[in-house]
Amino acid sequence: MSAYKVAVVVRTKNRPLFLQRALEGLQRQSFQDFRIHLINDGGDPAAVRDCVAAQGSWWGERLSCVDLPYSVGRGKALALAFAASDEPYILIHDDDDTLEPAFLEETVAYLERDQARFFAGVVTSNYDVYEHVEGEHIVVDNKTDQYGKRCGSIVDYSLYLSYLSVVMPIAFLFRRTALAEAGGVDAELNYVEDHDLFIRIMLAGEIGIIQESLCSYHHRQEVGNASDASRYEVAYDYVLAYKNETIRKAIRGGSRFKEMQAYVMQSSHQERFLLGQLSQQVAQLQEGFGSLTQLLGEVLGRLGR
Repeated sequence: MSAYKVAVVVRTKNRPLFLQRALEGLQRQSFQDFRIHLINDGGDPAAVRDCVAAQGSWWGERLSCVDLPYSVGRGKALALAFAASDEPYILIHDDDDTLEPAFLEETVAYLERDQARFFAGVVTSNYDVYEHVEGEHIVVDNKTDQYGKRCGSIVDYSLYLSYLSVVMPIAFLFRRTALAEAGGVDAELNYVEDHDLFIRIMLAGEIGIIQESLCSYHHRQEVGNASDASRYEVAYDYVLAYKNETIRKAIRGGSRFKEMQAYVMQSSHQERFLLGQLSQQVAQLQEGFGSLTQLLGEVLGRLGR
């Protein structure tokens, strides 16, 4: 077993600017009992080595790096990182996201207090950071906690199953025992593989909530290079594709879990569709009422002449 408490899993590919920022954020953590498992998914090994070397001998044996000769995709890279680590807690740290200095201290303490193991993991509120790249610099345009604020004490499983609510990987620390109960990551999924995994991790117990914003999820507009978010690598709606495949697996009789997931997804989809139809009808009625009011005003104006 590892001598460290937390496995910080980082996947990267030709994004040294973001990787350097992520490593600096980890260096600033008030809790340092962690090991970084860095998976270079087919990117330039020299660029990764330069990022690590920029911090001198800070990491030592606390950082391991696997350079893949070609890209295997997000799902397989994540599965490899899980297999290479054995720390009791896991954080999936996308290379372009960042942590507040107290993130690991607060989340580890939360799970350590849970002696009954009621919680499979814990999620914090997060900031949303909107940014762009200018040359060798990342420029922040806006930072807000408006959208990533979490309330309550535990995550609502039904909302998560329906995809009405999501858990950002950077905000979520979970137990390795929950990963084992979930059956590991689906290595064939290259998008929403984290969401699919977290759905199954919730089979192992509740996901607690820390309401304080202790991390940042970063957004950038598509520019056509390596700084783009991974969602820009596909030309279709991969979230909808994931939902469709879940329903197909349920129809084929893949598992009771997939049947339940498909049922919740379909129910929420129908509700949103009907709500959209109702909203459209209300808008049409309002438009018609406005036209009728205008016509009535014109008629009364003529009668008053």
